[in-house]
Amino acid sequence: MLESISCQYEDVRALLLERGEEGRLNDLSEDTLKAMVMFLQRFKEATKALEASKTPTLHLTAVWLDRLKCHLQPSSTDNLTFSSLKAKCLRILVEKYEIHLLHKLAMFLHPKLKSLKLLVEEHSMETVHNEVRRLVNDIKERRASPTQRVATVSSAPPEKRARQSEGLSDVEDSSSSDECTQDEVSAYIDFKSPREENFDVLSWWKEHATRFPNVAHIARSILSIPASSAA
Repeated sequence: MLESISCQYEDVRALLLERGEEGRLNDLSEDTLKAMVMFLQRFKEATKALEASKTPTLHLTAVWLDRLKCHLQPSSTDNLTFSSLKAKCLRILVEKYEIHLLHKLAMFLHPKLKSLKLLVEEHSMETVHNEVRRLVNDIKERRASPTQRVATVSSAPPEKRARQSEGLSDVEDSSSSDECTQDEVSAYIDFKSPREENFDVLSWWKEHATRFPNVAHIARSILSIPASSAA
């Protein structure tokens, strides 16, 4: 509504002048009105982005929280009113909104945000990587057939077979399941980030599901969660 009034300020003033009610604008400065519209514009953009219903949004939560924090930083051009308003909004933003592990996972699972530059603490990045590795390991365990599970936990193989294995120690694959799990996550971390502007994250995961099958499964699950209940 403020934006509408700002755009039609002169028309509104002319109408009130015609009615002899111009005094109703005495306490409303056109410059202040425009400044308020510009101030609220960033919040409008955040709301629109996080309430989108046809595209993933959860990965944008941390992004927009950071953008709004930057938007609310004091400026040398701020008057007393806007300086106070920014300080109050920033305090509410910090108190009311918290980035949880799920938001961080969603950000990591977006190929353009996987570096997690918004996470200042290095241990937070390690926590995210380890959580994805844990989820990958869970998927592998669920996919394993009962026969495979029994074989894994069964008694040691006969001594003869053990001797044959020792003879192949220089060429055999000795990777554990944990190492394989880490390999897929590490490969995704090291994979070249896409650069195109019109980027479709779900299409990207569909195209790379063969290369990162387990991470892709996790990405589809987490990125399908909306950032806002209004979405």
